[in-house]
Amino acid sequence: MRATRKRLCSALLAAYLLFSLYAAYSVFLRPRRPPASRGGPRRQRQQQQQRHGRERSSLGNEEWNPWEGDEKNEQIASQQRYETNLQMLKNMKSQQEQTDLKVQIWGKAAIGLYLWQHILEGLLEPADVTAQWREGSIKGGKTHFSFITGPAVVPGYFSVEAENVVLVLNGREEAKITYATQWLNYAQTLIQTRKLRHVAIVLLGSEQCNNEWIHPYLRRHGGFVELLFVVYDCTWVNEEDIFQWPLGVATWQPQETNESFRIYQDALLQSDLTLCPVGVNTECYRIYEACSYGSVPVVEDVMTPGKCGNSSIYHSAPLQLLKTMGAPFIFIKNWEKLPAVLEKEKNMSLQEKIQRRKKLIEWYRHFKAQMRDKFINILENSFLPNDKGG
Repeated sequence: MRATRKRLCSALLAAYLLFSLYAAYSVFLRPRRPPASRGGPRRQRQQQQQRHGRERSSLGNEEWNPWEGDEKNEQIASQQRYETNLQMLKNMKSQQEQTDLKVQIWGKAAIGLYLWQHILEGLLEPADVTAQWREGSIKGGKTHFSFITGPAVVPGYFSVEAENVVLVLNGREEAKITYATQWLNYAQTLIQTRKLRHVAIVLLGSEQCNNEWIHPYLRRHGGFVELLFVVYDCTWVNEEDIFQWPLGVATWQPQETNESFRIYQDALLQSDLTLCPVGVNTECYRIYEACSYGSVPVVEDVMTPGKCGNSSIYHSAPLQLLKTMGAPFIFIKNWEKLPAVLEKEKNMSLQEKIQRRKKLIEWYRHFKAQMRDKFINILENSFLPNDKGG
């Protein structure tokens, strides 16, 4: 019995020793397998790829930036927006250059100075009115204007700086017409050689409206002149391609002095009324000069002999341009009416006369502004591409 218990104890001890040896082998000597991850083989592959990605990033950079991809995309998008905006600005500038009109004005008559300085309000350099060459530039509307004048401006001896020209001419008498014709022939040559595209004329016409000499040059008669702005009540005016233009103020004359001009200015400033009798034509410089200083023109409203507007047909003639624009003048049919006008003046208060003077100056300012806008609009509508004048 005792021997049996002894053998059982020996067997248990031997089994314990074998288990201990196996456990020691498993812990210290057997190769380890990586522990299984949750999610199966696919999850394991993703984890391995992430580890490899982090390892590569750590090798190339000291610090790994998880937002680096987003920053690069934003930089690319920002650069694309910049380039798009830049291209839009270039397109806008190009379109602006295409729609702008460049017009060169050749001032070969004294009324050119009224157009430039009073209507367009441009400056001239040099200021000396006796200079051989004077020039200036301004922009009005979509139009860039340049202006040249003076004795040194002669056909073929100056730079033609635009494809569109306004030629200011004097056609009052034969000698002036001969000179004007030379300029028209020069402009026609430039049209034929494609150095000019469009030509308009501002004409100081005959005081009797004998302007037939310019007919062959007008486009409506087969010529090249597209627009005509003519002074005096010419019956040709149609508000389509022929327009009436104001005579304006007189220019500096060689026999005029600074002292005589100052005396004339003072007389206008001190006069409530300025008498404007008819001459060869009803329209005269004095009308506009009086307006400049707020002295009300008293106009002899009589049609003069010649081919100008017939008052029985053209009810606004004479001075239909000024009347249409609402000129606040005093119109009388004969000078027998003058005493009644003067008597009315005596009964006016100083305040009423001051207000009347202000009203006249404001009307004249508005008149010039309207003529300016009309002149520019007519040129742009006729000369700009994509408009009716194409």
